[in-house]
Amino acid sequence: MSHPEPRRVLGWPVRTVVITAAAALVVLIVAIVVARWWRGTDAGASFLSAFPGEVEPAAGTPVGFPAWLNWSHGLNAFFLLFIVTSGLRIRAKQRPPAFWTRDPERFPKLKGKPGRLSIHVWWHLVVDSLFVLNGLVFVVLLFATGQWMRVVPLSWDVVPNALSAGVQYLSLDWPAHHGWTNYNSLQQLSYFATVFLAAPLALLTGLRLSPGWPASWKRATGILGDLFARRVHALVLWYFVAFTIVHVGLVMTTGALRNLNTMYAARDADDAVGLIVFVVSLLLVVGAWFLLGPGRVIAIAKRTGTVREMPAPKKP
Repeated sequence: MSHPEPRRVLGWPVRTVVITAAAALVVLIVAIVVARWWRGTDAGASFLSAFPGEVEPAAGTPVGFPAWLNWSHGLNAFFLLFIVTSGLRIRAKQRPPAFWTRDPERFPKLKGKPGRLSIHVWWHLVVDSLFVLNGLVFVVLLFATGQWMRVVPLSWDVVPNALSAGVQYLSLDWPAHHGWTNYNSLQQLSYFATVFLAAPLALLTGLRLSPGWPASWKRATGILGDLFARRVHALVLWYFVAFTIVHVGLVMTTGALRNLNTMYAARDADDAVGLIVFVVSLLLVVGAWFLLGPGRVIAIAKRTGTVREMPAPKKP
Protein backbone atom coordinates (compact mmCIF):
# COMPACT_ATOMS: atom_id res chain seq x y z
CA MET A 1 0.00 0.00 0.00
CA SER A 2 1.55 3.27 -1.13
CA HIS A 3 1.58 6.28 1.15
CA PRO A 4 0.53 9.70 -0.20
CA GLU A 5 3.27 12.20 -0.88
CA PRO A 6 3.60 14.78 1.93
CA ARG A 7 2.38 18.27 1.12
CA ARG A 8 5.20 20.55 0.08
CA VAL A 9 5.94 24.27 0.05
CA LEU A 10 8.42 25.26 -2.68
CA GLY A 11 9.85 21.76 -2.71
CA TRP A 12 10.09 21.21 1.04
CA PRO A 13 7.66 19.18 3.20
CA VAL A 14 5.27 21.46 5.11
CA ARG A 15 6.43 19.94 8.41
CA THR A 16 10.05 20.85 7.65
CA VAL A 17 9.07 24.43 6.76
CA VAL A 18 7.02 24.84 9.97
CA ILE A 19 9.78 23.40 12.20
CA THR A 20 12.44 25.55 10.52
CA ALA A 21 10.34 28.71 10.89
CA ALA A 22 9.59 27.94 14.55
CA ALA A 23 13.28 27.28 15.27
CA ALA A 24 14.27 30.54 13.56
CA LEU A 25 11.72 32.44 15.66
CA VAL A 26 13.06 30.90 18.88
CA VAL A 27 16.65 31.77 17.89
CA LEU A 28 15.59 35.36 17.12
CA ILE A 29 13.83 35.75 20.48
CA VAL A 30 16.86 34.37 22.34
CA ALA A 31 19.16 36.72 20.39
CA ILE A 32 16.98 39.71 21.29
CA VAL A 33 17.02 38.79 25.01
CA VAL A 34 20.81 38.29 25.01
CA ALA A 35 21.42 41.56 23.11
CA ARG A 36 19.24 43.57 25.50
CA TRP A 37 20.97 41.99 28.50
CA TRP A 38 24.50 42.47 27.15
CA ARG A 39 24.11 46.14 26.24
CA GLY A 40 23.00 46.75 29.82
CA THR A 41 26.27 45.38 31.22
CA ASP A 42 29.39 47.51 31.77
CA ALA A 43 31.22 45.64 29.00
CA GLY A 44 28.34 46.12 26.58
CA ALA A 45 27.91 49.80 27.39
CA SER A 46 31.68 50.37 27.03
CA PHE A 47 31.75 48.60 23.66
CA LEU A 48 28.79 50.58 22.28
CA SER A 49 30.36 53.81 23.50
CA ALA A 50 33.67 53.03 21.78
CA PHE A 51 31.96 51.81 18.60
CA PRO A 52 28.64 53.63 18.05
CA GLY A 53 27.78 51.62 14.92
CA GLU A 54 29.05 53.82 12.10
CA VAL A 55 32.32 55.12 10.70
CA GLU A 56 32.74 58.71 9.61
CA PRO A 57 32.61 58.84 5.78
CA ALA A 58 35.88 59.52 3.99
CA ALA A 59 36.56 62.96 2.57
CA GLY A 60 34.92 63.36 -0.83
CA THR A 61 32.12 60.86 -0.19
CA PRO A 62 29.03 62.06 -2.09
CA VAL A 63 26.04 63.23 -0.07
CA GLY A 64 22.59 62.13 -1.13
CA PHE A 65 21.37 59.84 -3.88
CA PRO A 66 21.22 60.59 -7.61
CA ALA A 67 18.08 59.75 -9.59
CA TRP A 68 19.82 56.95 -11.53
CA LEU A 69 20.44 55.10 -8.28
CA ASN A 70 16.73 55.30 -7.40
CA TRP A 71 15.80 53.94 -10.83
CA SER A 72 18.33 51.11 -10.56
CA HIS A 73 17.07 50.21 -7.09
CA GLY A 74 13.48 50.07 -8.35
CA LEU A 75 14.41 47.90 -11.34
CA ASN A 76 16.36 45.54 -9.09
CA ALA A 77 13.29 45.04 -6.90
CA PHE A 78 11.18 44.43 -10.03
CA PHE A 79 13.56 41.87 -11.53
CA LEU A 80 14.26 40.10 -8.22
CA LEU A 81 10.56 39.30 -7.80
CA PHE A 82 10.52 37.29 -11.04
CA ILE A 83 14.02 35.86 -10.54
CA VAL A 84 13.24 34.50 -7.10
CA THR A 85 9.77 33.15 -7.96
CA SER A 86 10.95 31.45 -11.14
CA GLY A 87 14.00 30.11 -9.30
CA LEU A 88 11.81 28.67 -6.55
CA ARG A 89 9.58 27.01 -9.16
CA ILE A 90 12.66 25.43 -10.72
CA ARG A 91 13.96 24.30 -7.33
CA ALA A 92 10.56 22.90 -6.36
CA LYS A 93 10.54 20.94 -9.64
CA GLN A 94 7.07 22.15 -10.51
CA ARG A 95 5.64 20.68 -13.69
CA PRO A 96 6.21 23.35 -16.36
CA PRO A 97 3.22 24.31 -18.54
CA ALA A 98 5.45 24.46 -21.63
CA PHE A 99 8.91 23.85 -23.04
CA TRP A 100 10.95 26.26 -25.19
CA THR A 101 13.46 25.42 -27.92
CA ARG A 102 15.65 27.99 -29.66
CA ASP A 103 14.76 28.64 -33.27
CA PRO A 104 18.03 28.27 -35.26
CA GLU A 105 16.60 30.31 -38.15
CA ARG A 106 16.09 33.33 -35.89
CA PHE A 107 19.51 32.92 -34.25
CA PRO A 108 21.72 31.48 -37.00
CA LYS A 109 24.99 32.65 -35.40
CA LEU A 110 24.46 30.55 -32.27
CA LYS A 111 26.29 27.25 -32.62
CA GLY A 112 25.26 23.86 -31.33
CA LYS A 113 22.06 21.91 -31.37
CA PRO A 114 19.17 23.86 -29.81
CA GLY A 115 18.35 22.48 -26.38
CA ARG A 116 14.92 22.26 -24.83
CA LEU A 117 14.23 24.33 -21.72
CA SER A 118 11.26 24.39 -19.40
CA ILE A 119 9.39 27.68 -19.61
CA HIS A 120 10.38 28.34 -15.97
CA VAL A 121 14.09 28.03 -16.82
CA TRP A 122 13.67 30.16 -19.98
CA TRP A 123 11.90 32.92 -18.06
CA HIS A 124 14.49 32.74 -15.28
CA LEU A 125 17.30 33.23 -17.81
CA VAL A 126 15.51 36.12 -19.55
CA VAL A 127 14.91 38.08 -16.35
CA ASP A 128 18.41 37.20 -15.11
CA SER A 129 19.87 38.78 -18.25
CA LEU A 130 17.94 42.02 -17.62
CA PHE A 131 19.01 41.96 -13.96
CA VAL A 132 22.67 41.55 -14.93
CA LEU A 133 22.44 44.37 -17.50
CA ASN A 134 20.95 46.67 -14.88
CA GLY A 135 23.65 45.60 -12.43
CA LEU A 136 26.46 46.36 -14.88
CA VAL A 137 25.09 49.85 -15.52
CA PHE A 138 24.73 50.32 -11.75
CA VAL A 139 28.35 49.33 -11.01
CA VAL A 140 29.73 51.53 -13.81
CA LEU A 141 27.78 54.55 -12.54
CA LEU A 142 28.67 53.68 -8.95
CA PHE A 143 32.38 54.13 -9.68
CA ALA A 144 31.95 56.94 -12.21
CA THR A 145 30.09 59.15 -9.72
CA GLY A 146 31.99 58.29 -6.53
CA GLN A 147 28.97 56.61 -4.95
CA TRP A 148 31.12 53.51 -4.43
CA MET A 149 32.61 55.25 -1.36
CA ARG A 150 29.28 54.82 0.41
CA VAL A 151 29.19 51.00 0.06
CA VAL A 152 32.85 49.93 -0.03
CA PRO A 153 34.43 49.75 3.48
CA LEU A 154 37.57 51.89 3.64
CA SER A 155 38.58 51.11 7.24
CA TRP A 156 38.76 48.04 9.46
CA ASP A 157 36.78 50.03 12.03
CA VAL A 158 33.72 49.01 10.05
CA VAL A 159 33.90 45.50 11.59
CA PRO A 160 33.42 46.34 15.32
CA ASN A 161 30.98 49.08 14.38
CA ALA A 162 28.95 46.58 12.35
CA LEU A 163 28.83 44.30 15.41
CA SER A 164 27.69 47.27 17.47
CA ALA A 165 24.94 48.14 14.98
CA GLY A 166 23.83 44.50 14.96
CA VAL A 167 23.54 44.46 18.75
CA GLN A 168 21.54 47.69 18.65
CA TYR A 169 19.16 46.30 16.03
CA LEU A 170 18.70 43.05 17.97
CA SER A 171 18.05 44.90 21.21
CA LEU A 172 15.27 46.79 19.37
CA ASP A 173 16.97 50.12 20.12
CA TRP A 174 17.95 51.21 16.62
CA PRO A 175 21.38 52.73 15.89
CA ALA A 176 21.60 56.29 14.60
CA HIS A 177 20.34 56.50 11.02
CA HIS A 178 21.94 58.98 8.61
CA GLY A 179 21.19 57.29 5.30
CA TRP A 180 21.29 60.52 3.28
CA THR A 181 24.93 61.15 4.22
CA ASN A 182 26.27 57.69 5.11
CA TYR A 183 25.22 54.15 6.02
CA ASN A 184 25.87 52.59 9.39
CA SER A 185 28.56 49.91 9.31
CA LEU A 186 26.20 46.93 9.24
CA GLN A 187 24.31 48.46 6.31
CA GLN A 188 27.57 49.15 4.51
CA LEU A 189 28.84 45.59 4.90
CA SER A 190 25.50 44.06 3.85
CA TYR A 191 25.22 46.30 0.77
CA PHE A 192 28.84 45.59 -0.14
CA ALA A 193 28.25 41.85 0.21
CA THR A 194 25.08 42.04 -1.89
CA VAL A 195 26.60 44.05 -4.74
CA PHE A 196 30.13 42.66 -4.89
CA LEU A 197 29.79 39.10 -3.50
CA ALA A 198 26.25 37.72 -3.74
CA ALA A 199 25.40 39.15 -7.16
CA PRO A 200 28.64 37.93 -8.84
CA LEU A 201 28.22 34.51 -7.19
CA ALA A 202 24.67 34.29 -8.52
CA LEU A 203 25.92 35.22 -11.99
CA LEU A 204 28.85 32.80 -12.05
CA THR A 205 26.96 29.80 -10.67
CA GLY A 206 24.01 30.64 -12.91
CA LEU A 207 26.30 30.63 -15.95
CA ARG A 208 27.72 27.27 -14.85
CA LEU A 209 24.21 25.81 -14.67
CA SER A 210 23.01 27.41 -17.89
CA PRO A 211 22.72 25.41 -21.13
CA GLY A 212 25.25 27.73 -22.75
CA TRP A 213 28.13 26.61 -20.49
CA PRO A 214 30.78 24.84 -22.63
CA ALA A 215 30.76 21.09 -22.12
CA SER A 216 34.57 21.00 -22.00
CA TRP A 217 34.51 23.24 -18.90
CA LYS A 218 32.12 21.04 -16.96
CA ARG A 219 33.39 18.84 -14.13
CA ALA A 220 31.74 16.14 -12.08
CA THR A 221 33.03 17.52 -8.79
CA GLY A 222 34.86 20.55 -7.47
CA ILE A 223 34.26 24.23 -8.01
CA LEU A 224 33.03 23.63 -11.58
CA GLY A 225 30.89 20.68 -10.53
CA ASP A 226 27.16 20.69 -11.09
CA LEU A 227 26.31 19.90 -7.45
CA PHE A 228 28.57 22.64 -6.08
CA ALA A 229 27.10 25.22 -8.45
CA ARG A 230 23.52 24.25 -7.57
CA ARG A 231 24.14 24.46 -3.84
CA VAL A 232 25.86 27.84 -4.03
CA HIS A 233 23.21 29.19 -6.40
CA ALA A 234 20.46 28.08 -3.99
CA LEU A 235 22.27 29.65 -1.01
CA VAL A 236 22.57 32.95 -2.88
CA LEU A 237 18.88 32.81 -3.76
CA TRP A 238 17.95 32.43 -0.09
CA TYR A 239 20.40 35.18 0.81
CA PHE A 240 18.52 37.55 -1.51
CA VAL A 241 15.20 36.46 0.01
CA ALA A 242 16.47 37.02 3.58
CA PHE A 243 18.16 40.30 2.65
CA THR A 244 14.97 41.62 1.05
CA ILE A 245 12.81 40.70 4.06
CA VAL A 246 15.20 42.31 6.56
CA HIS A 247 15.84 45.31 4.31
CA VAL A 248 12.15 46.10 3.79
CA GLY A 249 11.41 45.52 7.46
CA LEU A 250 14.09 47.97 8.61
CA VAL A 251 13.13 50.55 5.98
CA MET A 252 9.60 50.57 7.37
CA THR A 253 10.61 50.66 11.03
CA THR A 254 13.51 53.13 11.06
CA GLY A 255 11.79 56.20 9.62
CA ALA A 256 9.71 55.01 6.70
CA LEU A 257 8.89 58.40 5.12
CA ARG A 258 12.50 59.64 5.11
CA ASN A 259 13.83 56.27 3.96
CA LEU A 260 11.32 56.06 1.09
CA ASN A 261 12.15 59.61 0.03
CA THR A 262 15.82 58.67 -0.03
CA MET A 263 15.30 55.44 -1.97
CA TYR A 264 12.51 56.43 -4.36
CA ALA A 265 12.52 60.23 -4.71
CA ALA A 266 16.22 61.19 -4.29
CA ARG A 267 15.39 63.72 -1.57
CA ASP A 268 16.06 64.17 2.14
CA ALA A 269 12.64 64.94 3.62
CA ASP A 270 9.90 63.58 5.85
CA ASP A 271 6.99 64.24 3.49
CA ALA A 272 4.95 61.69 1.55
CA VAL A 273 6.54 62.12 -1.91
CA GLY A 274 8.71 58.99 -1.61
CA LEU A 275 5.79 57.04 -0.19
CA ILE A 276 3.63 57.96 -3.19
CA VAL A 277 6.38 56.92 -5.63
CA PHE A 278 6.86 53.69 -3.70
CA VAL A 279 3.15 52.85 -3.76
CA VAL A 280 2.97 53.56 -7.51
CA SER A 281 6.02 51.35 -8.13
CA LEU A 282 4.48 48.64 -5.97
CA LEU A 283 1.24 48.78 -7.96
CA LEU A 284 3.27 48.50 -11.17
CA VAL A 285 5.08 45.43 -9.82
CA VAL A 286 1.80 43.80 -8.74
CA GLY A 287 0.27 44.63 -12.13
CA ALA A 288 3.28 43.13 -13.91
CA TRP A 289 2.99 40.03 -11.73
CA PHE A 290 -0.55 39.40 -12.93
CA LEU A 291 0.15 40.53 -16.50
CA LEU A 292 3.21 38.30 -16.86
CA GLY A 293 1.49 35.09 -15.84
CA PRO A 294 2.32 31.73 -17.45
CA GLY A 295 0.11 32.40 -20.49
CA ARG A 296 1.77 35.74 -21.30
CA VAL A 297 5.27 34.35 -20.65
CA ILE A 298 4.54 31.53 -23.10
CA ALA A 299 3.32 34.08 -25.66
CA ILE A 300 6.58 36.04 -25.27
CA ALA A 301 8.64 32.84 -25.52
CA LYS A 302 6.95 31.97 -28.84
CA ARG A 303 8.51 35.10 -30.35
CA THR A 304 12.02 33.76 -29.73
CA GLY A 305 11.68 30.04 -30.36
CA THR A 306 9.47 27.02 -30.65
CA VAL A 307 7.18 26.41 -27.70
CA ARG A 308 5.49 23.11 -26.94
CA GLU A 309 2.64 23.57 -24.49
CA MET A 310 1.83 20.70 -22.18
CA PRO A 311 -1.71 19.51 -21.48
CA ALA A 312 -3.19 20.61 -18.19
CA PRO A 313 -2.81 17.98 -15.44
CA LYS A 314 -5.89 15.88 -14.91
CA LYS A 315 -7.82 16.53 -11.74
CA PRO A 316 -8.03 13.52 -9.40
